[in-house]
Amino acid sequence: MSLQVVFVVLMLRYLINIMDHDDWKSHGFGFDILVIGTVLLMLFAGHLSQIAIWAILFMKLGQFDSFLTAFYHSAVNFSSLGYGDIVMSERWRLLGALEAGNGVLMFGLSTGTILSVMNRLFALRKPSQSHNNQSN
Repeated sequence: MSLQVVFVVLMLRYLINIMDHDDWKSHGFGFDILVIGTVLLMLFAGHLSQIAIWAILFMKLGQFDSFLTAFYHSAVNFSSLGYGDIVMSERWRLLGALEAGNGVLMFGLSTGTILSVMNRLFALRKPSQSHNNQSN
């Protein structure tokens, strides 16, 4: 979880730094889509990485023999779906709830990140107040 937090902070700082340059503002709608799409893909990769790390942990604890089964179980936990078709032993069952909490926090962080990027993009595209006053 902390790796994704660090990653998100670095990504946002980088994007904000790029967006603050005047030459960036000349790019159009397609560039905005590229920025948002890139952010979405990077966040999704972060989620998949965390799911895989949890799956590896579950395998190391001897809960699953197959990585695919462990990954599926981890994805169900991380997304808080809670199907219940595959459960871990009673000794390690609490890890599922901890992973669900981790997932909820990460989805919240991702939502905030996407909103922050979109707000920044929209603010850059909004005509400046001085430009509006000059045209009147």
